[in-house]
Amino acid sequence: MDIQLAPERIFLLEERLTVDELQQRAMDRRVQAFSSGLGGLLQRPKPDDILLVERQRRLEPFWHVACRALYVYERNRDYAVAASAPEVRQVTITGTTYGVQESRLPRSFTIAAREHCRDEFAHEIFSDGTSGAPVQDGATVIGGPRSEVTELSALAAEGTVVVPPEHRASFVVRKLLTEMMKPLQADAVTEESLTLEQTDLYYRPIWAYEFLWKPRDKKGVVEIDALTGQMRQGQAVLPQLKGMMTRDVLFDIGADTAGLLIPGGSIAVKVAKAAMDKNR
Repeated sequence: MDIQLAPERIFLLEERLTVDELQQRAMDRRVQAFSSGLGGLLQRPKPDDILLVERQRRLEPFWHVACRALYVYERNRDYAVAASAPEVRQVTITGTTYGVQESRLPRSFTIAAREHCRDEFAHEIFSDGTSGAPVQDGATVIGGPRSEVTELSALAAEGTVVVPPEHRASFVVRKLLTEMMKPLQADAVTEESLTLEQTDLYYRPIWAYEFLWKPRDKKGVVEIDALTGQMRQGQAVLPQLKGMMTRDVLFDIGADTAGLLIPGGSIAVKVAKAAMDKNR
């Protein structure tokens, strides 16, 4: 099998809402920061009793991997060919005579054939870098403004919290290749290839706003996606993380992790070799 690996890239998705727009949306929804559970339904705070005490910009990771597979192969099959009329007893094709089987309905004869097959298909996944769950709007948001990141340390400028991926490239690629591998009904395989067309890590900006409900001395958090404007209730602002993952750690498709890709299969060795050849 021939395996081609994609370039390993990191992108920052640019915010589509301004800082003022994001904060105004958070202020408009600050009551919802305290509306979870039964207590939130029974005791809703007044907007004037809620203060904004902290805001935080963070970058959350997700993966986009895409692959194209090609299989060219041959196999032997017997074809049942229906006779043209009830009176036909035998059929001669290019010098070979075939007997029509009376017991078969419709009455037919069997001819051996060599099938020449070509199967080509593609698949892609968008996977949350923290949970591994599918990112439903991934295909939409990556089509917006973005910039390629060459220095990971630049992401953490001005107090931005960069969330490290729990799942790295080997995990996502393994998941994709497992879906792409196809058992073949073939007598001979003449061409078999997997091409990883995308192995990209994206960071999407999320703003978290922490509010204080003064009479209760209780804190709540509203999170807003700076790409879509969607709001969700958060748990707490994140602490500033120390250190950044390196590219080698994030894109860990190589000899050391080859066995994680397709256990027991020679494809793992070939993926490792392709990774090492690409890095030379």
